[in-house]
Amino acid sequence: MGWGGDIAKDAVKSVVSAAALAAATFGWQYFFGNTPESAFQRASAPIQLLSWQVWLWAAITVFLLGFGVFTSLRKRSSDSDAVSTSQAALEPKIEIITGPAAPYHETVPEGGHVKSTVKVGVKNVGGKTLSNCRVYVEKITPPAVLPGGDSHLLKGDGFHLRHDDPEKLIDVAVHWDHTPTLRFSTPPPGGFFGATEWIEDSPRRTFVIRVTATECEASATFEIWTDESRRLHLVQLNKAQ
Repeated sequence: MGWGGDIAKDAVKSVVSAAALAAATFGWQYFFGNTPESAFQRASAPIQLLSWQVWLWAAITVFLLGFGVFTSLRKRSSDSDAVSTSQAALEPKIEIITGPAAPYHETVPEGGHVKSTVKVGVKNVGGKTLSNCRVYVEKITPPAVLPGGDSHLLKGDGFHLRHDDPEKLIDVAVHWDHTPTLRFSTPPPGGFFGATEWIEDSPRRTFVIRVTATECEASATFEIWTDESRRLHLVQLNKAQ
């Protein structure tokens, strides 16, 4: 029901409590000390309240209603502070994940062909903001002849991730259905895709994605391949460590 619903329920409880308390008070005052016969006669007769009794009942109702709302707000604030404190106590940690469907796998028609893109999600699951984050692909097996050595930058703008931010999607590789090659989504040299950036899409290859931040780093192993329809696939082989 949510926060508003909880307050509404607390308010209703307060009104009911106030009505019950007021009814018990006036009932006691009205019937106490009378015989059963006179009590029955009084109960069957119209009840007449003095003005001060009406005002007292109203004051008690308003007080209990306000007290109920105040207690609910204070409890929610305390719970929120406890969660924030507990989250902040966690060590910095990075999670790297992917999946078999969107948003991690995308296949879209473009320019008369089909473009297939695979991605990973990077998420902060620790208690501190991750700063100066960068994403690399490395340890490609079987080895691919790519410029720049064994480690290749996928995302290098030094982004930040708070623990309450949604996961950040990172493009890993792209493939077109009319070519037998794929390309890791490294920043293109000179602002365009060079021929040396494309590698054969077979055999299946494994590689490591490593995410670094000022506070910590993590890496996970993945496998990439294309199926008979020339669609690119990415599967995670282990959890980020």
